[in-house]
Amino acid sequence: MSVAVGIPYVCFFIILSVVGIIGNVIVIYAIAGDRNMRKSVMNILLLNLAVADLANLIFTIPEWIPPVFFGSTDWLFPSFLCPVCRYLECVFLFASISTQMIVCIERYIAIVLPMQARQLCSRRNVLITVLVDWIFVACFASPYAVWHSVKTTTCSNTVGKSTWWQGYKLTEFLAFYFVPCFIITVVYTKVAKCLWCKDPTLQCETRSCLDNKSSSRSSDALRTRRNVVKMLIACVAVYFVCYSPIQVIFLSKAVLNVTIHPPYDFILLMNALAMTCSASNPLLYTLFSQKFRRRLRDVLYCPSDVENETKTYYSINNTSIVGPRASFN
Repeated sequence: MSVAVGIPYVCFFIILSVVGIIGNVIVIYAIAGDRNMRKSVMNILLLNLAVADLANLIFTIPEWIPPVFFGSTDWLFPSFLCPVCRYLECVFLFASISTQMIVCIERYIAIVLPMQARQLCSRRNVLITVLVDWIFVACFASPYAVWHSVKTTTCSNTVGKSTWWQGYKLTEFLAFYFVPCFIITVVYTKVAKCLWCKDPTLQCETRSCLDNKSSSRSSDALRTRRNVVKMLIACVAVYFVCYSPIQVIFLSKAVLNVTIHPPYDFILLMNALAMTCSASNPLLYTLFSQKFRRRLRDVLYCPSDVENETKTYYSINNTSIVGPRASFN
């Protein structure tokens, strides 16, 4: 890679890593550091997503440092870190994808099935679901730890051409790309239809059947839910945009038996896209959530004032929300 091409890549990867790590650390601190925010089921899931994205960014650093800085695919770290980094990188990537699917289902229950939401989406059930999810992805990604090692100075897969590995990669494609894509598309379509087309609050407001105070409160609740759904749809859209090119290359090889040899610059670009997915979620929270912007401002500028601030409690969709330390939903 020439210097003219290499320098922009160096800057791009460094910016993505710094922005993504700082952004996810702030999200983790904003939620984990506030007891009231941790009461929200939605915030627990967003905290889990931020942890997965942060860890994914950290464990991809050994992958891009050699090619970006030295123009080499040689593994420059201790040999035992090769399977460890590949394994953990996949674990946190799978956890991020599955968490977004869990968030999607939680939003569906909370908005479309509000009568069942209190029972089904309790903190206990969500914590159990998150724990089971981490156990599942840790087990599913185990082949990356078993079948990766340093071979002729390169961290590579030792069974990459075997039928077994191709079957595993096809299962991975279905479990963490196709099925999530299908479920999220169907579920968010129903949620959007409920919020924008058939929401009883909208019908009631057009008939002037609510008093001014109730109407204003219902409008705020509806607007908040819509913003959350917009934010989550944006997060999912970014994921599928970032990972679709990689999946197309895999499908062309595994299903159509068409081998593609992309240029080295393209491979680096695909890695940058993958990092963009993990780095962009905190920016999307800030873009779509006014409450998160308020909490972010409190974390960055006035922590002492926040502690002394009077807390005003109110409820949206049976979820307790506290003044400036409000839930993201």
